[in-house]
Amino acid sequence: MFITRLLMSLSRFSIVLFAMSSLAQEIDLLEIKEELNSFSVGLEEQLGFRDGSALFGMNRGTVNSVYLFGQGILIEIRTPLANERNRLRLTTLQSTMRTLQVENPFEGFLLQNSPDRLIRESNDENNSFYQGLLNRIDTIDSTLTFSRAVQKAADSVRLLRELGNVTDGDYEGLRAEIQGLQARMDQSISALKKLEEDMQAWFEGEANELDRKVEGATTSESYFNERLNTLIEDIVPLEELAVGKAEQLERRAELAEENYLRAWQGEVLDFELSLFQQVCISTSFSHSLPANEYLTFILKGIGEESVAVGANADKFHVLSKSDLDKCQNGTVGASELLELARQYSM
Repeated sequence: MFITRLLMSLSRFSIVLFAMSSLAQEIDLLEIKEELNSFSVGLEEQLGFRDGSALFGMNRGTVNSVYLFGQGILIEIRTPLANERNRLRLTTLQSTMRTLQVENPFEGFLLQNSPDRLIRESNDENNSFYQGLLNRIDTIDSTLTFSRAVQKAADSVRLLRELGNVTDGDYEGLRAEIQGLQARMDQSISALKKLEEDMQAWFEGEANELDRKVEGATTSESYFNERLNTLIEDIVPLEELAVGKAEQLERRAELAEENYLRAWQGEVLDFELSLFQQVCISTSFSHSLPANEYLTFILKGIGEESVAVGANADKFHVLSKSDLDKCQNGTVGASELLELARQYSM
């Protein structure tokens, strides 16, 4: 009984193998392979992938093709268009990372000059005055805001240059303007450090001269307060200038990025139309591709991005044999064939 079932199974398996072998011979895999190689080479030449002077200003790309038995032809195309979008994404990521790393220039000063290092038990009044000045400096958030604004402004200028939105002269001018703001803030920070040195010298001298008159101490306190007030009056306008410049350049960079992406999408469409034009004039698929199979293009890295799909998505175009026949016999053109294709990204 077991032997009978085994013989029947082997018989059915042999029939399937024979049918598949007959179908493979009918399709002529060797002919498909030769036609695919010919089409891939011709496509690379037409798109400029083989000589480095690519169409639409692109650099070198590649075309790879394979036949999937019972499914159809799969052609994978890598174009430098994906690198163009990745370059923009990388520049934006680098800008974000630099902004996150910005620190308050006064933080190191405050840690270095903690009142615990200078407190003298013999003079609570002076300790209180010194602590009060440090507290005032601690509340100055303008420097951190300034540093972040300057970094954002510099990143926006860098992005504008990366996108070709500024001339070399304009780029250098904007850099000089931002560096000028930074130099003025550096001067204020240096002046603050000098104020700290003078305060420390006065504080230590006050602690060693317990019989100094209160009037003298009061005069010194007023002097240091006035110097600190002057520094704050210099720092706050710098913050406003830096924030204003950062916002202006950020809006300009956002607009440039939108225009860049719009132009990039136009280049993708031009590429797809050129690709489908080559499909329409090619005779590679008219006889070799079975009627119930498909021609699928995978365009690497240029798919539509979304939360569900993610970044670096590939774009798929799936064409039926009947759609190919319409284009190759002149019933529809390349643009109509592009609309007929089943498209998705993943």
